[in-house]
Amino acid sequence: MELYKSLGLALLVLLGLCSQYALRDKGATLDSRPSSAASGWATFSWPFAAVSVAGPRRTLLQDVENDKHADEVVHQLIVRLNASRLAPLPVRPQERCVLTRGNWCMQFHLQEPVPRFPPPYYDKPCPNDCNGVGNCNHEYGTCSCPAGWGGADCSQPRKRPCHHMGEGKRDAGWHNLTAWSHTRCAGVCDDDVAMCYCPADTKYGHREAPPGAKPGTPPEQRGRPLFMCTPGTDKDGKKVLWGGTPYEDMFGPEGWCNADKPKFTCPCRLDGLLGLTCSEVVEQTCTNQCSGHGECNQGFCKCRAGWYGVDCGLRRRGVLPQPGDQWTTKPWIEPVLTHTVATEDPPLTPVRRRPYIYVYDMKSDFGTDLLQYRIEGSHCLYRSFARANQTSFVGYNAYAAEPVLHELFLTSEHRTLDPEEADFFFVPVNVGCLFDVYGWNEIPRWPRGLLGPRTHGATMMQREAARWLNATFPYFARRGGRDHIWLNPHDEGACYVWREVWPGVMLSHWGRMDFPHASNTAYGQDNYSLPLHHDSHPGDWRDHTSLTHPCFDPKKDLVIPAFKQPQLYNKSPFLGAPVRERDVFAFFIGDLRMEPGRDPACRYSRCIRQRLYNISREQHWREAHGVMFGERKDIGGDASYSELLSRSKFCFVLPGDGWSPRWEDAVLHGCVPVVIMDDVQVVFESLIDVSLFSLRIAESDLGRVVEVLKGVSEVRLAEMQAHLAKVWHRYRYMGLRMLDDSARAYLWDYRADAGGKAPRTPGAEFSVSRQDDAFATILQWLYHRIPDVHGTQQGGSKGAAAAAAGAGALVGAAAGVGAGVGVAAA
Repeated sequence: MELYKSLGLALLVLLGLCSQYALRDKGATLDSRPSSAASGWATFSWPFAAVSVAGPRRTLLQDVENDKHADEVVHQLIVRLNASRLAPLPVRPQERCVLTRGNWCMQFHLQEPVPRFPPPYYDKPCPNDCNGVGNCNHEYGTCSCPAGWGGADCSQPRKRPCHHMGEGKRDAGWHNLTAWSHTRCAGVCDDDVAMCYCPADTKYGHREAPPGAKPGTPPEQRGRPLFMCTPGTDKDGKKVLWGGTPYEDMFGPEGWCNADKPKFTCPCRLDGLLGLTCSEVVEQTCTNQCSGHGECNQGFCKCRAGWYGVDCGLRRRGVLPQPGDQWTTKPWIEPVLTHTVATEDPPLTPVRRRPYIYVYDMKSDFGTDLLQYRIEGSHCLYRSFARANQTSFVGYNAYAAEPVLHELFLTSEHRTLDPEEADFFFVPVNVGCLFDVYGWNEIPRWPRGLLGPRTHGATMMQREAARWLNATFPYFARRGGRDHIWLNPHDEGACYVWREVWPGVMLSHWGRMDFPHASNTAYGQDNYSLPLHHDSHPGDWRDHTSLTHPCFDPKKDLVIPAFKQPQLYNKSPFLGAPVRERDVFAFFIGDLRMEPGRDPACRYSRCIRQRLYNISREQHWREAHGVMFGERKDIGGDASYSELLSRSKFCFVLPGDGWSPRWEDAVLHGCVPVVIMDDVQVVFESLIDVSLFSLRIAESDLGRVVEVLKGVSEVRLAEMQAHLAKVWHRYRYMGLRMLDDSARAYLWDYRADAGGKAPRTPGAEFSVSRQDDAFATILQWLYHRIPDVHGTQQGGSKGAAAAAAGAGALVGAAAGVGAGVGVAAA
């Protein structure tokens, strides 16, 4: 698009020049045409033929000089246009598969594309039209219900009461229970989601819809929220042990719930509310923003008639296409909407490639409920809306790959709406979001009534999701779940997945290989090695989970990158930033937990970070070798994290409570990763020859770290840096509108600062491209796995057999290029 903008500008200027010189003399002929030769990355020919107009000739002074000036103007325009262009992207499969291991990449690129057909449409009705509050899935005739509603037709109450809630949706007694909880309410509870508001008898209290209003009617007045705002005294001045704010500040005449300009303000942390008094209403955040065909309610899309799906992206048979809200009433959602390829009718591209991925619309219990229950607005998201409905990335969400991958699978060209032809099935269960809300309330918990470790709750939630799939659809049982894709973004990945779920494809950020294994976390609530017995599973839960399988199986699973928004690597030369001198020899900044009593057993990071920190002090790493290692207070200075990474030669990749995104940080900045964690594969290590651009040091050699790094020659270091430039793009996610636009904005700014010149840094050609990014890498690998997953040699489906045959036929071709071990670096 940028090329077209530049071309358009250049052509407008040229047209103006042509008009000027042609009209200088009605009978004139453009005798001199600008040269088509131009240096740079492309050459453009003069687009206009000679123009001849009959009539009397007049001579203008200095014609030759003017023509020469025109020549120079055009030449400079073309030079500038070429200078603004990035280096060309790799095209041939051999170039695109550089540094890969095996033939998975070549198999994908050499497959024969097949015609793309219009999507299937469905028209099954739902009982009671889902009570007007839910969405009818017209493929299966089943209802998806929002929080507060349940049953086959969304007509049954399905409540989430606030903690210790009594009559009138008020607290059951401020003094008869002293425990604080996230969902304990000092006002009135919205018991659909356990959100607390000022009571109805205050000026800014929550007033529900009148009796008899149809289901789903919004409250007469939402009121001011009381989340994380609790009273320290009652109206008589008696101490309330679970609160902290004086009663008058909350409920007095000048207090939060009564005054137009209260002297005390409670925080506005609910998604969609901003401002000092929570009076500024902005758009709430939903999956792909309901595709412009629904209203977002805390993560649940209420679709307009004729539309359905978790993102309202599917159209009922017979319903005519219509413009979305982004074109009519909500232009502010347009920058976050990503086009859904699978619903194109007619298809905009004539062919498609495998794998075909079917994305389940999960039961609300496992999906949208978690988003509606989160209450803390920034949790579980990768983006949200700020003032004036300007969209922005959420500052930090360790598990943000969960919403990102869901949107990517929904909008991908590899998505199929026909489950019968699917090669794989993506199961979007919000286990990462569960970690953010687990324990705040008695709902959600799996099993109901038991508050075990978060890991146990996530395991049981996945187990119940798998059993629901098996009872509702025929596809899980067809191959024993082997073709079902599960994301496990937690700190220790899939270590504790239920054994019924384990045969599936596990995507996680943690490639721990040893077995048997035990939890390494320093956080007790995540310790999956704690014994637990319950009637819902006979015996110890570990006998069904961590004791039955490894954390990661490279034959069927994949270690994928954590999500990094472009802002987090905005100083990277790969994104167009000016190349900095790498004056930091080695670098690490992060949590060390060295404070007394914080981690007495030194479990966090396997004690690697702490031991290295002590060694760095003993050996004076910074003074003697230019190594920065420690927490921010140890590093000092004003340089941003991204800037420090871009200035470093080596960057340490160390575990945390399990995975840590330090590999991604290093690679995205062109810093050579130094991996210190035994028996753990790093991101895509089973797919890419990471030994060509990283170092691995055994935990037993911590005392020799600097010695090992000093032993790397300048030549080898340069080779590793060159290899990083060829694969860095596989470690970041693109393909969503907001991600693409953010990366493009950084590139444009850097280009403008450079006088319109595009960066020529090796690797910068990928700066704004989604080609072979992290998601594409996952899909390419999935294609390679079709024969193994489908077991086609035992007689899989016709489509799977064809895919397997095609993949098998390409093995020889791929081996011929890469000698059976991928494509070597150029």
